[in-house]
Amino acid sequence: MIGRAAGLVCIAGLAGCASSPPIAPVQPPAAPPQGAVGASLMEPAADTRRMDMQRNRRFIHPNLDMPAAMPVYPAGQLALRLPPVVVCIDAAIDATGAVTAAAPRTSTDCALPEAVEIAPFTGAALAAVRQWTYAPALLCVAPESFDGADACQADGVIETPTAVRLSYAFRFSQQAGTPEVERIGSP
Repeated sequence: MIGRAAGLVCIAGLAGCASSPPIAPVQPPAAPPQGAVGASLMEPAADTRRMDMQRNRRFIHPNLDMPAAMPVYPAGQLALRLPPVVVCIDAAIDATGAVTAAAPRTSTDCALPEAVEIAPFTGAALAAVRQWTYAPALLCVAPESFDGADACQADGVIETPTAVRLSYAFRFSQQAGTPEVERIGSP
């Protein structure tokens, strides 16, 4: 009798499982539309003072510390479905590698589509660049008698951290509300 009762309970339990509706998978909420931002280093402005490099000197370019914040596509501009917008920024980097100033740069490389409000894009680029830090630029000066290929490798070299100004171009783009990441300038 106990065996028969246990069998009925088991059958009733299985029948209950069979009649339960399937559990639908939970779908994550859709991500809000985003725009993509790419960046490249630009040639300095024509009026920029250049270093005189003698044979016993070498300049080491500052290296951007990673990760470096990229500008965020202005959310209020996404619904406008704008063509790509290029914003150029000049950044002053001091001898410690800190960004001490950043300002918009006007250049023919930074032409805007007509009727585009530039302020949100410029603001986003400036906010990102002002957070950046660098391994400082160095000026290596070897003794006058140095006659090798790399002044930074010479005996008695003096490495001096140096302030520099760098220019960046940022391309803000989207395609049908979907981000497209691209890098402009050299590959």
